[in-house]
Amino acid sequence: MTSLNLRKFLQRDSGQGPKRQDSSSGEWRKVWQLIVFLLVLAVISRLAYLGLRAFHHDESLDAWFSLQYLNGTYKGYDPVYHGPLRFYITAAFFWILGQSDGIARLLPALSGIAVVFLPWVWRRNLGTIGTPLTVAFLLTSPTMLYFSRFGREDSFFLALTFLTVITLVSFLTRPRRWHPVALLSLLVLSLAVKESVFLTVFIFGSFGVVVLGQDLLIASFQQIRRSAVREPKYKDLNREVRIEGVGRRTINVYSRVADNTKEQAVSGELIRRWFLLVGICLMFATFIWIGTNPGEQEGSSTIVKLGLYGVLLACAAIICGLIAIRRGVQLSQIPVFRTLLTPRLGGWVLAGLVSAVIFVALFTQFFQQFSGPGALTAPYGAIRNGLVSGFEYWLGEQATVRGDSRWQYYLVLLLAYEWMVLCFACVGLISVIRKPNLFGQSITWWACASLIVYSWAGERMPWLMVHILLPIVILAGIGGQAIWDRERRKWTNICFAIFLLFGFAYASATSIYSSYIRGGEPQELFVQAGQATPEVIEWAEQLEILDRISLAEFGRHLEVKIDSDVYWPYGWYLRDFHSSSYAVIENGSFPFGADVVFVPHWDRMASEDDDGSYIEVPYEHRWWWVPEFDTGISSPSQFGDFISDWVEWVWNREPWDSGSGRCPASLSGSVYVRTEIYELGTEYFKPLFPSRGEKPKYEKSCQNVSNFLESDG
Repeated sequence: MTSLNLRKFLQRDSGQGPKRQDSSSGEWRKVWQLIVFLLVLAVISRLAYLGLRAFHHDESLDAWFSLQYLNGTYKGYDPVYHGPLRFYITAAFFWILGQSDGIARLLPALSGIAVVFLPWVWRRNLGTIGTPLTVAFLLTSPTMLYFSRFGREDSFFLALTFLTVITLVSFLTRPRRWHPVALLSLLVLSLAVKESVFLTVFIFGSFGVVVLGQDLLIASFQQIRRSAVREPKYKDLNREVRIEGVGRRTINVYSRVADNTKEQAVSGELIRRWFLLVGICLMFATFIWIGTNPGEQEGSSTIVKLGLYGVLLACAAIICGLIAIRRGVQLSQIPVFRTLLTPRLGGWVLAGLVSAVIFVALFTQFFQQFSGPGALTAPYGAIRNGLVSGFEYWLGEQATVRGDSRWQYYLVLLLAYEWMVLCFACVGLISVIRKPNLFGQSITWWACASLIVYSWAGERMPWLMVHILLPIVILAGIGGQAIWDRERRKWTNICFAIFLLFGFAYASATSIYSSYIRGGEPQELFVQAGQATPEVIEWAEQLEILDRISLAEFGRHLEVKIDSDVYWPYGWYLRDFHSSSYAVIENGSFPFGADVVFVPHWDRMASEDDDGSYIEVPYEHRWWWVPEFDTGISSPSQFGDFISDWVEWVWNREPWDSGSGRCPASLSGSVYVRTEIYELGTEYFKPLFPSRGEKPKYEKSCQNVSNFLESDG
């Protein structure tokens, strides 16, 4: 009897949730066919026209370092540019498939395809409706599509994080001996991609402590003891029974029934619900205590406050453990302890050895380079840099707010692009709170903690939104299945279908618009200050042609000097150019011997130095828009304008100016072309020089982008 009760308890708390055995194999076959169709769409949408958009500043750096590794000149890990793993893989793509903008973005695209497919692993938890809904959300998400076609490390890191969470949930629910090897190896691979793995460890480390505490408390109330089953308790019942007959008599009937209601005074669901809610609220309160700008903390106060949060969770778990011990619970029977003991000591030792070998291999360029790059941010050897430099650098960077400074930045972007997913995620959140299990708790904690932590961190960039959005999408899939499982009437089915149809139509149209049509233009909130204008591509192409013309006409290659402030992405586009070079150009140090010189507007040639040997061509280097979406409304009359601005942006991407000059802007500059080279270009280029770099035109307060910086000041 004891073993039977124990088995039931472990199954109930395994986190798998109710297996959806009512779904026939025929239904799952249809779901699989739909998933395959959606996967084909994911492949097409992620791989088509990968080189369409001009390179972002960071994209060009990633491609450049990959090329350096291929050429044998890569110096090693520097946390400023994140981990080296993607450089190795992209370099392999260059070696096999050749060098191009599309190939440089191939790894993020393949990672994006994997992220779309991976919810299939959780199909038994998500259900026959929740699974295809989750895949469809990921497929049509404007955020996921845009950054799956963006040559940074975030899409690749997201795929590794997804695999890590899948492995962790599997380990907690059905532990196997190979799980620690896979889990630690995935964490090392993630570390070799991006230092955000520290946030992942914090999120799921705190969740592990919460799960430990709740398992101990549940076991205490479930009375899992080392001894045999206790004697059942009984209570007496006295009922009056009326006998219909001639005399219509009434007699009293006495009986004894089992009374174990006190043992079930606190249910497992109630404990899980409160541990989840209190744990998330405690994390939220901790980061409110720290403040939305961690850089304002003096000394190590941020680390101290986070440490106090960890100590508080640990103390709660210890108290639950003492309660369990006092009530005679066998700790080896607790699900978390059972999970940790399953691989045995040998499994954990093997996991440590395998992950250590992978770590050393990745950070020493496969045992070829044990010295570091010698940079200020990576001053140690390769192994020590991998262990401590990344943490030290990004902890120090919290003192500088990088990107947007507003804590609600991600919430606004989610509402602007992913409102349908948020609606379903709210339903999923309510569903998990009502009937929590380990899978639902894991996803809810992942979603809420990611939103809290990334909103708190000192770097707020649009590409980081994918790390917040993924668990929210999984939670939305849970919500979709919960809606489907409820008893519905005909009109509710119609409303549900209309909402889905409208939501997917909006998401698909927005995805196509932002990724294929005008995705590189500043009115998109995904576009950040490093996004190059189309003029950069045009200039790079024309310089290649002009160099060949110069070689034919004058017998020499062009000498091109590019100021350090506008060097990227030219460093990538002109990678095969014979004589382009990185230069630090300031007032009074203009390189008069060069044929073509690129400078930002603040380093333009002084008028007294202009002797007519150069022709100045103004151009826009990169652009962005930082809307004041959090501007306060001082009177009710302004609320209508606020809503109108957002409606105009949603409908036709019309940016607005809140009165402070925050229209789309650009880093403008000048290209100085030697007179004889300029005259040579007039013979071959019709029209002369960049023609694709026209500014986007708008119709309201930002008409014709009049707030773009000019090159004449």
